[in-house]
Amino acid sequence: MSNVSYHSHTLADRVEEVLLRRQKGPLSVSELLKELTLEADGSATTLAAEHQLIQALREDDLRRAARGNRPRFVIIAGESVRLRAPGNDAEAAVERWNTKVKQGLLEQLRECDPIVFEHIVAQLLIAIGYEEMQVTKRSNDGGVDVHAIFSARGVTRVSTAIQVKRWRKPVGRPEVQRLRGSLKSTQQGVIVTTSHFAKPAIEDAAREDGNPVHLIDGNLLADLMAEHGLGVQTSRIAFFSLDEQRLSGGLPAAANATESEQVTLAMASGNQKYFLAQLPGGRSADYLSTLVVMAQIAEQQPSLDEYITLFQQRFPSITRADEARRRMRVLLSLGLAEIESDHVTLTVLGRHFLDNRDVRLLGEAFLTRIAGALEVQNLVKGIPDERQRRKRVADDPPAGLSSTQATLVLRWLTQLGIVH
Repeated sequence: MSNVSYHSHTLADRVEEVLLRRQKGPLSVSELLKELTLEADGSATTLAAEHQLIQALREDDLRRAARGNRPRFVIIAGESVRLRAPGNDAEAAVERWNTKVKQGLLEQLRECDPIVFEHIVAQLLIAIGYEEMQVTKRSNDGGVDVHAIFSARGVTRVSTAIQVKRWRKPVGRPEVQRLRGSLKSTQQGVIVTTSHFAKPAIEDAAREDGNPVHLIDGNLLADLMAEHGLGVQTSRIAFFSLDEQRLSGGLPAAANATESEQVTLAMASGNQKYFLAQLPGGRSADYLSTLVVMAQIAEQQPSLDEYITLFQQRFPSITRADEARRRMRVLLSLGLAEIESDHVTLTVLGRHFLDNRDVRLLGEAFLTRIAGALEVQNLVKGIPDERQRRKRVADDPPAGLSSTQATLVLRWLTQLGIVH
């Protein structure tokens, strides 16, 4: 019955609260579960719990998409979760339009014939999972309007009495009390309204003594109708966004993987290689401290344009926006950040780097992801003098790299402590 509980605090809602406290993530599934179980009873996490959590978040995203809202989570390779970036202007416009349509749907429901409204609610409840639907005769409209059996995929069957209120005024406590008073000992109740519920009604419905009563207000009613395709039509168009990973020099690690999953897959398999751009400060830059600043800018999921503005404020020597954009792609090349809906977001690796300054992990990512990193490392192996290493790389760069690119890779290897 969780689909129709009024303002129910779902598992997905609790995950969102945790992620908001933790800079929007990403967090590993095990970390999320620890936070959630500490809030509950401190019970140990299990593989089954991890599966349940991921399944709940995926179902929440599918439900929100069906209701015309943007999904709120990004699940990376089934191992970590972060909050989705705010979205670009086009996505925001679509969401505003969908909200307007649902408001229009609700207004139409308030104006339709009462009997028609009862039958519409009955159709919706069938779509949700109710069976043996019976709309009562018009003479009984003051009490229960619909009788049904709620079937949880055939596992449980609960007799349910439904009352519908095609109202504009709020539904109060007396309506909740009257419905509960009419229920048999094994029944549950549902009140559906085109308006909203007064606070005393919500409090009374939440009582644990007595028969359960679930509330569906106008906004949830419109959401549920949109989700199940009742009273609305859905149009689908192709929606394009720039593939910043490819533009930074990489190729997809797996053709059927999402952009978020490709970051994790690339780190694991080494199938994706990137070319490096110069960091702000050039040769004299401290690469690690510069990366920390760049990752900190990405922490709040700014739009790409906002990121570029903040980047130029932190590194005023980069005066051109196109140059700032090119240099910030180092974060993408190293797997510390990605672009989603035109917003810059930290990856799991980026969050770990920012929280722990883990140079070892960054070095592993560099060798795995950067074109020519392993080749340059092998090329200078056994050469103790720094000047001789630079000469060797400049004179005989690995295939596919220019002397300049190979020298840049060598500087990174040196700063990361991979080459001594």
